[in-house]
Amino acid sequence: MANEIVKKLGMKSDIVFKAFFSREENRKCLEEFISSVLEKQIKVKNVVHDARLEQLAKEDKYGVLDLDVELEDGKKVNIEIQLKDNHNIEERTTYYSSKKITEQIGIGQEFEEINQVIIIAILDYSFIELPEYITRTVRVANEHKEYEINNVEKYIYIELEKFRKQNPDMKNKLNQWIAFIDRERGDLLEMAKKENKEIKEAEERYNVLTGDAELKRLAEVRLMSQLEGASAKKVAREEGRIEERFEIAKKMKNKNMPIEEIIELTGLTKEQIENLTVN
Repeated sequence: MANEIVKKLGMKSDIVFKAFFSREENRKCLEEFISSVLEKQIKVKNVVHDARLEQLAKEDKYGVLDLDVELEDGKKVNIEIQLKDNHNIEERTTYYSSKKITEQIGIGQEFEEINQVIIIAILDYSFIELPEYITRTVRVANEHKEYEINNVEKYIYIELEKFRKQNPDMKNKLNQWIAFIDRERGDLLEMAKKENKEIKEAEERYNVLTGDAELKRLAEVRLMSQLEGASAKKVAREEGRIEERFEIAKKMKNKNMPIEEIIELTGLTKEQIENLTVN
């Protein structure tokens, strides 16, 4: 069962994504993925590991398992996977970026020493009302669009839903990595593996990873946490509906409506209605 959970979650699971790209043996995969996103070759200096991974797996908060990467040139890269549209991706990525900037400012440091922060948000839904599935933001002067300014932070949004609805060029390295992460279209993944031996090796490493006992345990923890959260929300909704029926019944009883009619309209029992305190 645990292995099936991991397989079902796939690379788009925040736990699987972080487990794959944060491992030292997969450092080359991480460098190639970021390089393809930034459209230039980079080297990773450090991947931030969170010792509280199990606790984070239990928390159903937005982006708790995002991946923090420091490049050799000092730039900070934050990568996150978002499966559901919570209608706050702009605000959340802005918050993450601001946090990564302020974390760099220590006592005696100059503002000029702040390194650029790059946010890579991989979304399993459509977010931007444009046909492209990759959007890179840049700030420019209003009257001179060619002049870039205030670009200490940049945002790159990758929309998987748009990607799989198109016929992307699978000779493109970024498309190959997107197909590997998305895994929804087997034809694109197969083309990616044929075009790029690194994707083929990444697929082999992914298959090994899904058999890892610790990962399966964390995936189970995350799934159970999500199921419990969904169950709690369902109970809360049901309790809200019941409370609403009681309030309606009170109003009807205040108007001296026949008890048989109140039962019919609210679904409450005769005893429940008789026990209601009215004004």
